[in-house]
Amino acid sequence: MEADNYQDEGAEEWICDSLFALGGVYQTDDDSKVFYYGQRPGAEWQGHGYFPKTVVMLVGAAPVAVMVWKHRWKNVETGKTVHSRPADDPVMLRYCTLILFLRVWAVVSSKQGFHNRAEVFEDLDDRCGSDRTVQRWTAKAMDECLEIQQAIRLAIIEKSEPRPIEQLFEGGLSPPGCVVSKRWQSPRNHFVLWLGYAQLLVAANKLGICTSRLLAEARRRWIKSKTPFSI
Repeated sequence: MEADNYQDEGAEEWICDSLFALGGVYQTDDDSKVFYYGQRPGAEWQGHGYFPKTVVMLVGAAPVAVMVWKHRWKNVETGKTVHSRPADDPVMLRYCTLILFLRVWAVVSSKQGFHNRAEVFEDLDDRCGSDRTVQRWTAKAMDECLEIQQAIRLAIIEKSEPRPIEQLFEGGLSPPGCVVSKRWQSPRNHFVLWLGYAQLLVAANKLGICTSRLLAEARRRWIKSKTPFSI
């Protein structure tokens, strides 16, 4: 099976919207402010206001800058503060995980090299990260390829039950020649990352689940103690 099947008729609807556009994650007040309330970390924590972060999201395949007010919590005993983080809000980055995922996918699946890659959507341009930024994202994802693939696989297994996951990829996934070539600095890492991303795209299409939701589920299954990058 070719991973490019995600581009088949009707498939793009599963990759064009961030969690913000799908509803059920963020709330909007009467003044059109966007909030993420999250969950109280524990009984010893109390609400401690909100603070804003502007995150670029995809709405109908178009990038939109959204100011999100995230809930802050304070420990009544220690005075320590933390905040609730949406599943598509990467640490220290101002782009949602779907944008990071799609831009890195364009690199690892490119048949013509980095500078001749074809973005999934034409609006995924400098407004969604410069070339140097995308190169950094790709290098980071390559470093965490095994963890990314495992987290994606666990998310797909849960969403596909009781159907065996193998039924989604009958015959396996066939990478393009560029993926198995030796021109990459780490060909093995490149293949592992490509396979994880390809599985995510094919599963989203076949299960009828938006890619951003599968990304969120994968982040919840991150096996490292450190913060996940973008999945």
